[in-house]
Amino acid sequence: MPKPFVTVVGATARAAAHSLARAGYAARAADLFADRDLTRFHTTARCPFETYPDALPALTESFPPGPVVYTGGLENHPRVVAELAARRPLWGNPPAVLEIVRDPFFPACAWPYTDRPVRCPAVLTTDAAPKDRGWVQKPRRGAGGDGVRPYHPAALPPAPETLYLQQFVAGSPMSALFSAVGGEAFLLGVTEQLVGEPWLHAPPFRYAGNVTAPELPGTVASALGAFGAALVRAGGLVGLFGVDFVFDGRVAWPVEINPRYPASAEVIEHATGRAVMTDHAAGCGAADGDRPVRRNPRYRVVGKAVYYAPHRITFPAAGPWDDWERPFDPWTLPAFADVPDPGGTVEPGWPVLTMLEGGSTPAAVRGRLQSRAADLDRLFAEDHTP
Repeated sequence: MPKPFVTVVGATARAAAHSLARAGYAARAADLFADRDLTRFHTTARCPFETYPDALPALTESFPPGPVVYTGGLENHPRVVAELAARRPLWGNPPAVLEIVRDPFFPACAWPYTDRPVRCPAVLTTDAAPKDRGWVQKPRRGAGGDGVRPYHPAALPPAPETLYLQQFVAGSPMSALFSAVGGEAFLLGVTEQLVGEPWLHAPPFRYAGNVTAPELPGTVASALGAFGAALVRAGGLVGLFGVDFVFDGRVAWPVEINPRYPASAEVIEHATGRAVMTDHAAGCGAADGDRPVRRNPRYRVVGKAVYYAPHRITFPAAGPWDDWERPFDPWTLPAFADVPDPGGTVEPGWPVLTMLEGGSTPAAVRGRLQSRAADLDRLFAEDHTP
């Protein structure tokens, strides 16, 4: 029986579409950017900014029948997810689950332990705001660190329906990738997160990439797996999901639950050779979801970094990203991804493109990504777009 066509929707669909290709699925996509390395290999519909995300379901009407996968940002729009699910089989968490697991108080309810190697930071509503500054202010419906900022008691707007406070924890930002299949959780990998990196011109707290991480201490890894299982039992999660956490050297502090295909998935795929969309399909009840797809990985460590515009840029007609102009192999790690069309304007603080790199150590991979970001700085410094 052939595998079905799968539709991918969200703010950016390229990574998930390529993950589907690694698992042997043909993908169609609808997203905000319709980047060149998405449209070149997959039928794509671009959703205008002014109609995103409401127009996504209608944009997919011309695609072949088959399931739909949603990516980052749509967990904040359960009504759109419901409309997608009414049109196609949903490979992802339904609106009822999203409402449960996106509640900032949910993780501590599912995992109330304060003496384990995984501990949930304290959470407060803004109408119970403290007088000290050891907190961050977060939107209830945010993604990728957008809208997160340090808490200042005098400046906090009284909007408990849209904002909440989370205890600030110092340490290394990290991400865990899980799959939920048959009510069980499986920890597929852990990455270090790049957050607010100045060399990428990323705004503070903004997601800027992942690098596969050294193994966590055994007790922490075991507790993290148990934490994922607790989320699945309490929230009903299915398929792939991510947990962002801060590791202080002894304890993992979960700060965000991402109940959909997370950005770290493609990094873990290239580092392990495991096509994680087979796990997603299995978790969502696909008949062919139990056919694992594996390759021998080329690199021990893989990283991706999102380069943000340091100033207004008109994307040039040519550049080092043109090296990816070759026959499509989803298992080949490209140097650049999410590449815009020439002539498009990228405003300051917006993502420009993604860089990917492989190597033998996290430090080496970070160094190569940082060197390539410096090359882009020099290239885009010649752009004097008014």
